[in-house]
Amino acid sequence: MNLARFSIDARDPSKDRAFRRQEFRRILALAWPYRVTIAFGLLCTVLFASLHTLSLGGAYPVFKILLEREGLEGWVDRTIASKRLGVDFATPTAEGMVRVVRVRESSPAYAKGLREEDVIADPGGRPVRELFHDLAYAEPEKEVQIHVLAAVPGGQGERRDLYVQPGPLDWKLSLLHWSASFIPADAESDAGKLRTLGYLLVALVVVVLLANVFRYFGEILIARAILRAMMGVRARLYERTLRLPMAVFSGQPSADLVTRFVQDVQEIQRGMLTLFGKFIREPLRAVFILGLAFTFDWRITLMMVVVTPIAILVFLLVGRSVKKANRKLLQLYGRMIDALTTTMHNLRVVKAYTAEEHERIRLRAIDWRMFRQQLKLVKLQAFISPMMEALAVMAGSIVTVWLAGRVLQHDLEVSKFVALGVILSMLFDPLRKLTDVYVRVQRSTAGAERIFQVIDHPVEGGTPEPDLELKPLAESIEYVNVTFTYPGAEQPALKDVNLSIRQGETVAIVGPNGCGKTTLVSMLPRFFDPDSGEVRFDGVDVRRAFLKSLRSQISLVSQEAIVFAGTPTENIAYGLASPDEKGVEHAAGRAFADEFIRNLPGAYASNLGERGTTLSGGQRQRLAIARAIFRDAPILIFDEATSQVDTESEQKIQNALKEFSKGRTTLIIAHRLSTIQFANRIIVMDAGQVIDSGAHKELFERCRVYRNLCETQFVTESD
Repeated sequence: MNLARFSIDARDPSKDRAFRRQEFRRILALAWPYRVTIAFGLLCTVLFASLHTLSLGGAYPVFKILLEREGLEGWVDRTIASKRLGVDFATPTAEGMVRVVRVRESSPAYAKGLREEDVIADPGGRPVRELFHDLAYAEPEKEVQIHVLAAVPGGQGERRDLYVQPGPLDWKLSLLHWSASFIPADAESDAGKLRTLGYLLVALVVVVLLANVFRYFGEILIARAILRAMMGVRARLYERTLRLPMAVFSGQPSADLVTRFVQDVQEIQRGMLTLFGKFIREPLRAVFILGLAFTFDWRITLMMVVVTPIAILVFLLVGRSVKKANRKLLQLYGRMIDALTTTMHNLRVVKAYTAEEHERIRLRAIDWRMFRQQLKLVKLQAFISPMMEALAVMAGSIVTVWLAGRVLQHDLEVSKFVALGVILSMLFDPLRKLTDVYVRVQRSTAGAERIFQVIDHPVEGGTPEPDLELKPLAESIEYVNVTFTYPGAEQPALKDVNLSIRQGETVAIVGPNGCGKTTLVSMLPRFFDPDSGEVRFDGVDVRRAFLKSLRSQISLVSQEAIVFAGTPTENIAYGLASPDEKGVEHAAGRAFADEFIRNLPGAYASNLGERGTTLSGGQRQRLAIARAIFRDAPILIFDEATSQVDTESEQKIQNALKEFSKGRTTLIIAHRLSTIQFANRIIVMDAGQVIDSGAHKELFERCRVYRNLCETQFVTESD
């Protein structure tokens, strides 16, 4: 198994030049379990976009009522007549005549001789609106008479009458006809127009309210699914972190992992909410609004042709820079958290050495680097939105000038021109909101890269594949030619170590600081695996055993007495949801911890605070021994750490250790002479090697390293 730790700076530089497709696909996969909820959310989003567009379409009849004499009913009649004849008509003039803008060659009117620039009127001199009404609702087989003034260059043209037969009413025209039935009968009068306007605005308000109800439920459903997905990500990340090899954490700032849990997951969450929110909703709005614009004039695509390629280029250039800046910012978040937690955890030392100013300057330096990265991101995001708005305004201005020219040439109604202006301005809104989607997604993929670094890292105990359930130790533990080097270290921590420990034997391991004592005992529970050689449990390589099977054989008391936030009961029975209270109290009594626990407010139900800050060093150590006793494992690893405890606590710890180690295989990393004399055998280490073993007296006589330790480092009872 590769034990190299992942780096907070680990990345593939080539990916900076392209969109991270793999990470993006994996982000989408995170939401797959909640696809039904997301689907309903997207359905609500589609309904919102369609109703929102419908409300915009209602602007045209409003302007038709307010800006033109023709009125809404006249516009409906002219529109239906135009479709049935295959002819585009201009707005009627005050004199009651209408100019022909375009005639489709396949239309019945073209066959009868009607041409562009012809002017038509009612043969009987009625208002042209009544002629359009006849054309709109004539029976399919009935011909309608129209009076035509043919356009002749340089003259008045030829006057003639034509008899045209309108085409059939399709479903769209029938729907428009049905809608017109709600228009008041007196719609031509000022009072009728006002009443029609009121009805129309009430309908628009209902549509807008309904659209926003769908938008609300769409956002809630999508957010629910994404937040559930992020819970799953954190669960997977936590599960994988707990199963990573200890070598991964060698020199790795714990704050960087905390940042991945908090900040990186938050980046993914923002990206996914943007993706399934704006990235779906705003393009749908843009498409529907553009479709509405097409119904007015298909040539509106000219604006999109101008804006789209430039917008895509801006997205790509800015997104690449955002990706780099955000990765660096996430790394700095980790360093900031690491600096804060280190200072807070060691605040007593900081104050004792009056190093407050030093820590402030150190944190300030990190903060300045974060400020520069954050400002860079702000600049990039601040650039893209105004750029897109400027492009949209330029394209919109070009289209507006073109449309205005058609109005002046009487090719376009004033109401349609104003309605198109409103629609185009609303089209810019989703395009503007889309500007930060690519940026958000790029930021989320940078966070996803760091998350998946952890999730994809090989777990401990995976190579070779374990296949053995261990039974309690019956014969011995053996280290056979064990060599191990920490990742990034130049010298091995252990070099060709050979050692045998009999079942039931108490072994003290001594040596200078950094000689490999803790590394040696860490090989047994497989916190680390040898680079070469084997650690054998009753003759079996421990790598063949299931990790849970192996570690269940071992009770551990580490050099730093670990106390978790919680009660004494939860600490002693750590890992059990419903511990035996009598067993907990019995273990506490054997560790001489019961006496101080009962004096706590709440006794065994007291809250000990973070890291057991309410306890003394000796109390924490006795609580850790009680945890080992409660587990009642056949092997005990005790990294003695009694240098910071008082004499009374030290004696109680020694007594608890002597009593508990009876009949167990015990490995003690010794710092006290009393502990060394208590052991059956003493192992002497130096520079990663076992250099001697035996009893205290014989080692003192023959081993120079051991004698130096006794004379200079070991603390005796007389000190």
